Amino acid sequence: MKRIMVYLLPFAIGFAACNSGGTQNNSDTTLPSDTGITDNMARDVNRDVLPNDSVRDDSKNLVKAAEDGLFEVRLSTDAQSKASSASVKTLAKHMQQSHEKINKDLKALAAQKSIVTPTAISDGQSKDISDLMEKSGKDFDKAYVDKLESAHKDAIDLFEKMSEKAEDPDIKAFFTKHLPELRMHLDMVMKEKDKLK
Repeated sequence: MKRIMVYLLPFAIGFAACNSGGTQNNSDTTLPSDTGITDNMARDVNRDVLPNDSVRDDSKNLVKAAEDGLFEVRLSTDAQSKASSASVKTLAKHMQQSHEKINKDLKALAAQKSIVTPTAISDGQSKDISDLMEKSGKDFDKAYVDKLESAHKDAIDLFEKMSEKAEDPDIKAFFTKHLPELRMHLDMVMKEKDKLK
């Protein structure tokens, strides 16, 4: 099975590169047009090559967490230049740095388990960021904080579920380890939201 993955992964990367309109960018803040491994491609490769049903099932949620982590980094990177409030800029910088660390841990775990993860956010997430970037001033600050609230509530739901139900012990440990940090992020977001009322 690993031999199949060795053959399929370069194909997936090559296919994505051929279909991208731009140049490749190895940062965590890429758009779908910059690279090619989307969440759907990652899921397809994992479904076909992972030998163990439990790892294959857990990989779907790891892929989701990876894509959402990329979104958080991109969203917060962009917010640092657009926010009008100093405290929102500070929050955005903290979110970017914190999610970059979580993403790094996730990538290391995925590599250990031979799980392919996305390198680009989805078109829908890209559109959400574009729509948000059209706002300015306090409207932007409020919309950014609202987006963070929604994203963190979804992430906490996923991490809670996987910290209880993941079958692979290492994957379960990853979700369990980072759950308190995500809860802390949500507390920070809610405090900022109260300031913006």
